[in-house]
Amino acid sequence: MADEVKNEQQNNMPESIWADGVPKNLKEEDKLTTKEIFKMAVNFITKNVLLEKGFMIENGFPREDFPNIVCKRDGITYAIVVLPSIYPNYSFPTDEFRLQLVELCKKMNTTPLFAPVGYQSVDEARAKESLMLKGDVFKTQFPGFVYLTDEEKQDPKISVDKLFRPE
Repeated sequence: MADEVKNEQQNNMPESIWADGVPKNLKEEDKLTTKEIFKMAVNFITKNVLLEKGFMIENGFPREDFPNIVCKRDGITYAIVVLPSIYPNYSFPTDEFRLQLVELCKKMNTTPLFAPVGYQSVDEARAKESLMLKGDVFKTQFPGFVYLTDEEKQDPKISVDKLFRPE
């Protein structure tokens, strides 16, 4: 039964337009831009997390400016910063940026959250090279939201039990 489910998931996965491995004649225009990767991550958080979990997105969001998304649920307003990472790297807001955002959120009575969205090509060789090519297929990883604090330093390696995972 488990093999049938796995095969069904594989059959439903879109196929990459790329042959296995890293293309030999790779051009810059074959790669997704930083802006395209960022838009993918914001769309993922908006559609696959927030809307599915009953959050109401505020007018004018999502956007490219920070915070990227302001939303509400159960009377709580959240200001969300989305920073995509490409395997094996991990992005986290700088201390200066984080402290400015937390201060702004205090003034606006909102809860500051960081949405770590990770991408990895399903092709092992392209994943090892941190390549994100147009027309490729990616694994998307989102462990949960990280509460941003006003501590002088905030450890980016947040333990799983401290993540905000809306039910």
